[in-house]
Amino acid sequence: MAAVGCVGACSKQDPGQQMQAVEVKAIAVAPAEAQLYVDKVGEVRGSQEVDLRARVGGVLIRKHFQDGSLVQENEPLFSIDPREYRAQLANAQAQLASAEANLAKAQQDVDRYAPLLAENAISRQVYDSAVAAAKQAQAQVNASRASIEQAQLGVDFSTVRAPFTGRVGDAKVFEGALITAGVTELVSLYRDDPAWVYFNVSESELLDYQRRFNGEPNPDSSMRTVRLQLSDGTIYPESGKITYIASALDATTGTFALRAEFPNPKHYLIPGLFARIRIMADDLHDSIVLPDRAVQQQLGRYFVIVVGADDKAEMRAIQLGPRLGNQWVITDGLKAGDRVVVEGILKARPGAPLKVTLITAAELNAPPAAT
Repeated sequence: MAAVGCVGACSKQDPGQQMQAVEVKAIAVAPAEAQLYVDKVGEVRGSQEVDLRARVGGVLIRKHFQDGSLVQENEPLFSIDPREYRAQLANAQAQLASAEANLAKAQQDVDRYAPLLAENAISRQVYDSAVAAAKQAQAQVNASRASIEQAQLGVDFSTVRAPFTGRVGDAKVFEGALITAGVTELVSLYRDDPAWVYFNVSESELLDYQRRFNGEPNPDSSMRTVRLQLSDGTIYPESGKITYIASALDATTGTFALRAEFPNPKHYLIPGLFARIRIMADDLHDSIVLPDRAVQQQLGRYFVIVVGADDKAEMRAIQLGPRLGNQWVITDGLKAGDRVVVEGILKARPGAPLKVTLITAAELNAPPAAT
């Protein structure tokens, strides 16, 4: 009889009290400041991009750089055989010497005829002819000097130099190739500091952006500040500024082109790289932000598991705001102090007792310790 009574008493106990507490991790909700941003895919380009061509023609005798390397302003890149231009320079110098000798003789004639003309010892025609010959000799001297300058340019241009500091591409020609002046492409040169990143936004996004700021933000506004996420997930340490917004919509894509400028002193940003541009859209004050792993969806509605006052799991409906990377802004359903389960959600069924370990958002996002 005693055994039967014990069994009957045990059967009347609350089944929930017999359940083993589920170990979960939770974070305490606290309003905080947050920045709303939009991510866009962009392409890195140089702030200056030129295709170098030679100013003079001839046979290429040397390439001075490694393909893809950084070169400094005025650094030699290619050498074209200069012998022809040096010969032209020597010929022009010889013509100048001859012209200067003719000028000296013509000037001597003028100086000698001037007193004779005053004494009427020679006719005016003879004197005028001597003056004209001196002027003609002076013009020949000037022409010879111009020829020297032109020949000197040929010698100088036979060495192709970098017009600015930047990164070269791969050479399009090699030693022994015949270069045609102004036609043959030698190499491409890119200035990568600062680097430009081009990206596109939709018409509605641009209109919303301008509506919130009553037009375009001024050049010094923080809303023009952007960040850059590289393809490996790392954030580029330097922030950038939006420096250009296209004046017209691209009818083929239905988007506007924008350009952001980033300092690139260590030349990490190489033209051609694809990266993710993060545009700061708005500042949110006293916002509740949760990691997306804490949010569940059922039939188009969103829920979280909240730790109740008696440490039992409670399903709570919430309203989602904008997404911030791997987090959601919660606009309704939670208040400061609520404890939201972020790990062990699948085992924390509504009504189940919980063994709660409170953690911070920083601990949640920390990488696992090495073993």
